[in-house]
Amino acid sequence: MPSEVECPQCHHTFDSGEVRPVDPGVVRWLTEELTWSGQEPTERMYASYLYSAGDMPVSRQRFVQDLAHLGVPETRDPDGTCFLVRK
Repeated sequence: MPSEVECPQCHHTFDSGEVRPVDPGVVRWLTEELTWSGQEPTERMYASYLYSAGDMPVSRQRFVQDLAHLGVPETRDPDGTCFLVRK
């Protein structure tokens, strides 16, 4: 029977069967980027992350997956442009 686990980086609680560590650099970037909310283009946000990541950035795919885990999902508009949505 799965138990509840708290993510040490973001303190999100989830089933132990879903455990997947979030990259600390993505968590740091998200906590430092407090000036945006709403919808922002994924490419612009990923470029901002790359600028701050230094020598060990994660791939765009991992960046998007980690942000989704942290409650910032990616959506696509009818034109195919990807956006990150932060409340």
